[in-house]
This record gives sequence, C-alpha cells and structure tokens, in this order.
Amino acid sequence: MHPQFVRALVERFDASDAFVYVVDEHRAARSAWKRGYSRETLGAPVYPISGVVDRYLEERRVDDSPYFDAIQVAGMVAHADGLIVVSHAKGHASCGFGASIKNIGIGCVAQSTRNHIHTFEGHDGWRHEVVESAAVPHEALSAGVARGRYFSAALARSAHEVLRGLPAEKVLCLNVALNVHPYCDCWGLSSPAFVPDIGLFLGNDPADVDEATLLAVQEAPFLPAALPEFLPPAAAAETESGHRLERMHGKNPWYAIEEFRRLRAGPPERE
Repeated sequence: MHPQFVRALVERFDASDAFVYVVDEHRAARSAWKRGYSRETLGAPVYPISGVVDRYLEERRVDDSPYFDAIQVAGMVAHADGLIVVSHAKGHASCGFGASIKNIGIGCVAQSTRNHIHTFEGHDGWRHEVVESAAVPHEALSAGVARGRYFSAALARSAHEVLRGLPAEKVLCLNVALNVHPYCDCWGLSSPAFVPDIGLFLGNDPADVDEATLLAVQEAPFLPAALPEFLPPAAAAETESGHRLERMHGKNPWYAIEEFRRLRAGPPERE
C-alpha cells in the first residue's frame, strides 16, 4: 500500500480531536520505515499492533466455535475507539481472496492466533513444491480442505471477534484494488496484476466492501499472460463459484464473506 494513501486518511481524520496512529504486525513494524511508513511520511506514529514482542494482547474466550477456545486480539486494536482497515485486494492461496475480512482476522490478532488459523489450511507442503518446480499441475494448488471452507470460517470468526464491541460507524474499511495479483502480500514478492487497476472500495461493513471488490475483480478484463505458468486457471465448471480467483487457487472466495455475515446476524431465534 503506497504510504500516500495512508497519509491522505491520516490528514482526513486528524483534523478532528482524534489521536490517529498507524499499526502493523509487530515484526513488520520494526522495518516499516524501509517501506516509507514513518511519522514523517504518514503524519502519524507507527506502532506494533500487539506490542514490540507480541505481548500487548486481550484474550477473549470463545465458547461458540469449533475453531477456537480463545482469540488473542492485538491490544492497539482491542483498546481503540475506532478502526480504519486499509487492505490491498489480491488473491490468496488459502481462501481465494484477501482484503478486509482477511486483514482484520489475520492482521489484528496475536501471532499464536494467526498460526492457529493457518492450521486449517491443510496444505502446508504445496508452497515449496510450487516454488521449486514450474511443472507442478494446477491440482497442487487446489489441494486443501473443502475449497478453503475451514480456513475461511476460522478467519471470519477471528474478524468477528476483533470487531466485537466496536459500533459499525466506528469501523471504516478501505479496499485498494490496484495491482491485483494472485498472491498474498505475506509472500514478500511482487507479480504482474491479472486485471487492470480497478479503484477503491469503502464502507463500514467488511463483508459488503469485500463483496463489492470481489464482483469488480470478476468483471474486470482478465490478463491471463500475467499468471505464472504453474497457475493456469481451471475451467469455471470445475469450481463452485466460477470466480476467477477460485479458478486459480481452488478456494471459494465467498466463504469468508458468507460466514462473517452469518456471525453478524447472530444465532437464529427460537420459535
């Protein structure tokens, strides 16, 4: 995410009496200045989201999920009065799509919770195979658990817990659909975009913002030459959703959105 986008947000909200600060994962925050993320460029201080050694946390017990006993929410988010979620929209090998829900559920929790969510991927070994050989068939990328349903469900439950207690009007989600490439940014590499730059999506509900972004990514002109040789899209008939991100990664990108909305709606009323 270009620092200028973040600075524009800081300047917009810093005009009020609010104290605006920027957070990043505790290890990434140490070198944030190398990416242009500093008080001088952003106009706001940059803090590690869970403290300098990942110990500034708020543990929240979870009794209604098969995925967690507890979720450790990063302290700089748990104790904030409001949250602006700035997310780069891109593909994701574990859930098909990464944007607001993924950024909240993975990025706003302790490393231990993050690691726990990743245990539901079910395909830890394929990354090495893909990197080592360009001849790996598309099926290697699809090897997972139920097209990413379990990972997506855990991700949505984590995001739901992070936002618990924050009024909807105190949450602002901004998806940046520029340089939309196939991989999660955590891979630490860049690749060509498979659609032209689309724009920005803004709203209070992360599911609504992610949905609008997903639809735009599907409708944008496709640039197949941008994909690496080992990532040929499967036929739409071989997927559940037909979305081009599921065709790439074998993971249904709608699962996290559907699960987050189900959680937001609450348990069904008893007759």
